[in-house]
Amino acid sequence: MTTTETSFDVNHPVPDRYTPPPAGEMDAIAEVFSDGRLSGGAPVVAFYEQALAGWFKVARAIAVNSGTSALHATLTALEVKPGTEVLVPATAPLPTAMPILTCGATPVIVDTLPRTLALDPTDVERKLSKRTRAAITLPLWGYPTDDTAAAAILTDAGVPVVEDACQAHGTTVRDRYAGTGTAAGCFSTHDRKLLATGEGGFVLTNDPELAERIDFYTHLGHLQGRVHGVNYKLAAPLAAIGLRRLPRLHAQLAARRRHARHILDRLPPGGLLRELAYPDDSQPNYYQLVLTATAHQRETAAALEMLGLPPDSRRYRYRPLHQQPMFAPYASPCPNAEALATSTVQLPVHPNLPEATVEWMAARIATIAREGPTP
Repeated sequence: MTTTETSFDVNHPVPDRYTPPPAGEMDAIAEVFSDGRLSGGAPVVAFYEQALAGWFKVARAIAVNSGTSALHATLTALEVKPGTEVLVPATAPLPTAMPILTCGATPVIVDTLPRTLALDPTDVERKLSKRTRAAITLPLWGYPTDDTAAAAILTDAGVPVVEDACQAHGTTVRDRYAGTGTAAGCFSTHDRKLLATGEGGFVLTNDPELAERIDFYTHLGHLQGRVHGVNYKLAAPLAAIGLRRLPRLHAQLAARRRHARHILDRLPPGGLLRELAYPDDSQPNYYQLVLTATAHQRETAAALEMLGLPPDSRRYRYRPLHQQPMFAPYASPCPNAEALATSTVQLPVHPNLPEATVEWMAARIATIAREGPTP
């Protein structure tokens, strides 16, 4: 089955993996090999960091070897350690929360507001303690979140906010890019992300002191013997790939938004499916198009899976964080996040999908939204 075909089913789902077109990566890698410096100390890594900071309009970008490393390094730089706590949304996937455990800290799982990804300020206030050292926000699936109310509470308490924007390259939240409006934004450049280097990640921040702490931690303390650090540097060939692909990100965002709009425009008003809510004057990057089923959630998910459009709950067994076995000891009631996980469906809208496939998707999704799932 190729993406040019317009017939899919449960055994042949619509491909959700995006492979960007060539952007001169082979030439860039050849240049790195000719230079002879392949490590994270090569000049191309600094050029890549400067390009990232420019694209996202921030003071500093620190390239690292994964999104997990970005989160771990940022939490460490914020003095998250044994005996401290980190607030994390119940909607978080495992890679968002695992770095908290790596720091030896305690994850405190917080519910979201009804039908959104935003932290519930009431639950945030309830779960804040003297041990709270940081909080994580999460624009999951590339959808903007309005965490204004929760952020105000955290600011008053002196708790820094870290945005896990690993799926949110180019997502906008009013007048800023996701990952640029908090103490730090953490990104992944894993093979499945919009900006993909195979493996990799980066941290964005406008705080020069925090940037230095992250930089020293991820570079073995620059081998000065004064502070502890780890080797989280990004290898030069991967930085070269990112440097070539970054200028194409705007075009990719436009294609994803065009495909999403094609499907959304076909949805009947008042039908079974509607787009996941997000703040005004904001835009998802459409890492995935997320629709919410207003009723018959399980039947709708099953019907889409049979069509070849399995939601994340079926394709990747996505579930709220506190329902994952290793985080069960930290569980507390999070009914809004649980409802969101069971009612949402995630659809691929990446640029590799031909227009015929997008039209095929739009027609069938519109039918389900209008008539309901077929028994």
